[in-house]
Amino acid sequence: MNAYLSVVNQKLFFCKLLLNQGIAEEKKPIQLELALCQSALYQLECAYHHYLREIAATYQFNLAESIDSVEELASALESINKYPGEAQEILSLLGMDGSWLGQMLSAYQQLSLLPISESNITRSSLIAVVEVKQDGGIPSLNYQQLNVWHKAFVEMVDRHRELMVEC
Repeated sequence: MNAYLSVVNQKLFFCKLLLNQGIAEEKKPIQLELALCQSALYQLECAYHHYLREIAATYQFNLAESIDSVEELASALESINKYPGEAQEILSLLGMDGSWLGQMLSAYQQLSLLPISESNITRSSLIAVVEVKQDGGIPSLNYQQLNVWHKAFVEMVDRHRELMVEC
């Protein structure tokens, strides 16, 4: 059995748990909502990278753990004369403006950028909290957007797994 399959499932499950937790909380601080959303996005991005490796392992690429991008996946599989539709679909999604996958990965990349500082500082505790926002033209993180990305990712993975066979 492909070891990456269970890791992908786990990360998708963790993402859903975080989203459900956030939706269930009625009155929560904005920082908690942001923390839950960023954590859910991290789980989705992690699932994506493990899914690329799952595809590589399914098609019997021996160094699946070395795959870090869909371009590397396509190149690795091409080196063993395999051209799976799964990799082509992911490449197509990333090539489309505004695709759910492109938005999701862009949002994840935004997490590592320095935020734009706002001038209003909250001093309700001993630690000053500066409200910040991300820049870059991507939708702001919220439960609804993350649910859309999660649902699309699960749908794609389920559809691909139905078609993939251990080679």
